[in-house]
Parts: sequence; structure tokens; C-alpha cells
Amino acid sequence: MTTFRTPFLLFAAALTVTLPLAAAQGTLARGPYLQQSTADSIVVVWRTTGGITPVVRFGDTPRALNREVSGNSVTVRVSVDVPAAPGGFRLYQEPYDERENREADHDPSTPPNTHQYEAHITGLRPATKYHYAVFDGNRRLAGGDNEHYFVTHPPIGSAANLRLWVVGDSGTGERDQAMVHEAARAYVQKTGRRIDHYLHVGDMAYSDGTDREFQTTFFEPYASTLRNTVCWPAMGNHEGHTSRGISGYGPYYDGYVVPTRAEAGGVPSGTEAYYSFDIGRVHFICLDSHDLDRDPDAAMARWLRADLEQTKADWLIAFWHHPPYTMGSHNSDREEQLIEMRENFMPILEAAGVDLTLTGHSHIYERSMLMDGAYATPTVATGVILDDGDGNPAGDGAYRKSAGLQPHAGSVSIVAGHGGAGLGREGTMPVMREIILEHGSVILDIDSDTLNAIMLNKEGQTRDVFSIVKRGSVTPTRVANPWQPKHDISLLTEVRTHFAGRQPGAQVPDGWTLAQGRAGGLNVMAGAKEGDRFLRAQATGEPMTVLFSALPVQAFEFEAELRFPADATKGISMVFGYADASNHGLVELDPAAGMIRAIQYINGNRTVLVEKSAAIPKGEWFVMGIESEGTELGINFNDDTLEFETELKAALPKAPVGFLVPAGGSVDLEEMVVENEGWGS
Repeated sequence: MTTFRTPFLLFAAALTVTLPLAAAQGTLARGPYLQQSTADSIVVVWRTTGGITPVVRFGDTPRALNREVSGNSVTVRVSVDVPAAPGGFRLYQEPYDERENREADHDPSTPPNTHQYEAHITGLRPATKYHYAVFDGNRRLAGGDNEHYFVTHPPIGSAANLRLWVVGDSGTGERDQAMVHEAARAYVQKTGRRIDHYLHVGDMAYSDGTDREFQTTFFEPYASTLRNTVCWPAMGNHEGHTSRGISGYGPYYDGYVVPTRAEAGGVPSGTEAYYSFDIGRVHFICLDSHDLDRDPDAAMARWLRADLEQTKADWLIAFWHHPPYTMGSHNSDREEQLIEMRENFMPILEAAGVDLTLTGHSHIYERSMLMDGAYATPTVATGVILDDGDGNPAGDGAYRKSAGLQPHAGSVSIVAGHGGAGLGREGTMPVMREIILEHGSVILDIDSDTLNAIMLNKEGQTRDVFSIVKRGSVTPTRVANPWQPKHDISLLTEVRTHFAGRQPGAQVPDGWTLAQGRAGGLNVMAGAKEGDRFLRAQATGEPMTVLFSALPVQAFEFEAELRFPADATKGISMVFGYADASNHGLVELDPAAGMIRAIQYINGNRTVLVEKSAAIPKGEWFVMGIESEGTELGINFNDDTLEFETELKAALPKAPVGFLVPAGGSVDLEEMVVENEGWGS
């Protein structure tokens, strides 16, 4: 960690420091864990509650820890309540104006009486394994066993085999995250090849990147890996709730030590927000896609060009948080950060011959074909695919590129946002070869001129395999009509419908079906203002049930923005679990009676589950939402004006949702969103 971080003096005028009473011996609170490794150095980091005399001893075996670092080789950072030397380093304390109204259990600040130690070990041999232990003077706190060790890098430019573990959006502290970690460790044991380095592509500490969340959702769950494997991080938007890239200050920046002065190769960035490093003949780039200027002429892009110009590596891997290509829980054709990373940074990287980009943010696994030049919005596959095969050596064959770094020779984009957070898929990105809605991680093996990659799900199953071989001279050729992924609407977890264009007569929007009633009895037509639509049944005839059939769901959230006419006497119902006319559920909005009712039909038998009085507005927009999982049904009327739950008589089938409009009923619709919540289990 570098000296631009906030020193003690920044807080001196605002703090009244109470000196602690003589404390018991410091106790280990975090770590130890490894950071910023090179061919001849590494940083060992740990925390204690209460101060100690920090020492790291290391050697060739656990019983021969015959070298040590201490004193000035150990950077000490302390929480603001602990006295420190003038100019000493402080751990994060949220500014007063941001925390004065915050609940105590959401304080992102460092816990009191915290001491962090960063031991800079130098003079090491390249590609060598060392064991270590951390001490308070002569009192051992941790290590001195077979699990506490580190391995230095091979010399920059030398041939070396390398295994990387790639994880994104993991920091929930819940079971799915643990299973992903356990599956990777089991794979390592089974294959007999250790993970050399751990790349995290952001959102490692939900939901706000607080110090406590880092402890419980990152450092504790991954402790068994972090004590012997360096993690190279990229900041996600959730860490960005508390940490700031422009200042390099916050729990994210406290937790990690990354190169700012080209300590591990590359060009100095002067900031921990973005950096580069080399391992053998692989050059790595980490960017901040969250809160720094993403303009092509801004500081980060200028540094990137300078760094890429100097590299002599055979492989180039770039990683950051916001994906340039995705249709998972986020849409890269709609969101600013994702669009700017695609339009402004992919051209720079591809001109330098990038082989692989690794991102997260979108809670899904997506892996592209070999491609180049996909900068347009919206993203299309036409003219940008160099190899539309599956990349599997046992299938269509590995992707092939010329040796070394060649401009615009094709790269593979991986979205690895499936490390533990709830999964989601909005659509189908046309450049993707694999789209898998399962929790998991990515393991990359780079052996000389071949990169082999797998997606390992949380059950330990290999769900995707591809390879890139860089050998000889390969002329890139663009595929005229590339293979396209199937847009399987049953796999979508979110469908967002905007009503657009005039729908004459009984025609209903794309993706809707008329399940019950006479087709001539329904009108969907242009509304009073752009984007609004009327859903109206004729005054005579049968009730109309219109189903949003694109997304059969079982566990779901269904939300719509509605407006009844000012003179409405008839309501509508939100329909769910529609197996047929005799088996479904509905939530009925009755503006005339001022009632909301939850009703379930089972084999034609009607049961009113619950009814509540509600002032349902007329002539005004309001939001109505329902959600269900198992036999539970939740109802939210008018943005929490009325919120309640009830129990279904029986669990729902996997079936469409939609609306029921009685004869003479009418409602205006602006937008409807259906989210499938059943994928995260």
C-alpha cells in the first residue's frame, strides 16, 4: 500500500483520541494473507485487535523459519482511536457528514483498536516456495505449518506454467459462495495442481463494501486460500459504495496491496485503482470501471496505452468489474459504465493484442467466441467474429492465434459474475458461445503457448471448456454468418416490457397470448402519452386473460406500473401460475370497492386467500407488485403503501403470469417487469 493514502494528520483536528488502558496481548483479527508478489518479494498482511510487536519469520520449511522481517520493513496502519506517530497511516473512518444518520450496525468504518501490519519481504529467490509465520515478538500468532506458504514469481519474461482462479460477485457470505470455493479447492486436490494466483473481478463484499463486510464475506470465507495464494483485486460497484478510486481511500484500499510503482512489472500507475503486473510471459492489466473517468483521453486510458506499449509478453489478460458484453443481470447495451468500457477501452486493448478479458457485475457466466471489433451499441455479431466454434479441443477445436501479441487477432470475453450472488439473465448476447445460469468460477491454465479454461460450477461439474493456442502465424478471418446462441426465453430471469406502437383491434403485444375469452373482445392500443398503453376489454363478452407467456416462472417477482381511468368501475387482476383456466392464482384490484384480494383456483375451486382494504387511485399512476416462492405470496401495493403476505393453498406450477381484464375493464400500462427468482437455489 502506498503513501498517498490518508494519514493520521487528516483527522487530527476532528478527533479527540482517548488512549486505551493497558491492553492484553493483541489477538489475531484477520489473516495472515498474501499480497503484491513478485519474483523476489511479497507482502504478508494481517490484523490484530490490540497492538503487537510485528514480526514475520520465513524459510524453506515450516520448521526452518530462519529469516525474519520486522521494524521498518512492516507498515503499520491503525484505526482512528489508536494513537499513531505524526503522519502515520490510518485505516478507514467514514467522514462524519456521511455517518451521522447511519445505524451503528451499518458503519463501514474500521473497528476500534484495530492494527494492520504489512510486512514487505524482499531478497527472495524467483519461483521458490517459502513457509512463513507471523509473530508478536516471539509469540506465534499463525503459520509455521504446511498451509502458510508463498511461492515467488518466475522471472519476468521466462517460460512458466500458471494456474489462475477467477471469481466475481461472490461476497454474500452465503452457502453458494462457500460451495463455489469448496468446488475449486476439490478440483485442485483432484488435479494435483495448485492455484498460483487468484483474480477477483469485483463485488467481493456485499452490500456496501464496509470493513465488516470485507471481514465476513471475503477474508473469513477465503482464509484457507488467501493464506497461501495472492489475490489480485478489481473494485466493484458495491465496494465503491464506501471506497473511492480517485482518492484511493476506503475499506477496499485498506484490504489490498497492489503495485503502483511498477513493482511487479509494467508502467507505474501511481494509484491502486488501476495497475499492471507480469508473471513469467503473461502481462496482466487491472482497470477501475466503476468511479474513474472512462474517457479515452483521461488518465486511466493514457496510462493503459503507455503500459501496453512497453510489454513484451506472449499473453495479455485484462480484468475489471463492468463487462463490455453481457445480457445477464445487467445489459451492456443499456448501462453507461459497460458501454464506455466497450467503446473506449476494448479498442485500446485489442490494438495491443489482448487475449482474454475477465469481468463480473452481471450475475451469470457468459463466454464469447473469438472476436474483434465489437464496439457498436447495440452489440452485434456480424463482422466481428473470427472463430465461431466452441473453442473446445474435443469439440470444434481450440481458438488459434499467432504467437506473441498481435493487434486485432481476436480475444475471448468472460463474464464471471456467478461467484455467489443471486443469478440473473435478461436476454441473449449475440457474441456469446456459452451462457450458463449457475454459480461457479473459472480456472485458467496457461502452459507455454496454450491457455486452457474451464467453468467449474458449485457442484464441481465442468460446464464449459475452451482453449486458445498461440503458435506460428495465423491470419484472422471474419466469419460472414457466425453461429448464434439460441434465445431461449424460458431461461430468462427478467423480462422488461415497454408497450410501444399501436396495437389495432384484438392484437396483443409480442410475447403475450390470449388464454381465455374471445379474441375480438380485447384491445391493446396507444395510450394518452408516449409509452403508455391501454389494456381494455369490451363492455360485453367474456373476461379476457392475457398472459405474458415468454417467461414461465415458479418463484418470481411480477411488477407493473398501472393507471385506472378516472371513471373506472371495473378492476383488473394480476394472474400468476396460470396452468389453465381451472388452476391459477390472481391478485384482484377492485377500485370501486377499495379492495385487494388474493385468490387461488385449484381444479376449478375458488379460494379467497386474503383481502385487504386499499385506497386504489384512479387517474394516477401506481406500482403493483407480487412475488411468490414455494407456498408464500407477497403483495406490495403503491410502493409499500400496503404490504402483506399470505399462504397459497398449494405451490404453483412453473407457468406464465399476466393480467385478467373483466368485461368493461380497462387499465393503462407503462411498464411490466417479471423476474424469475428460481435460479439462485
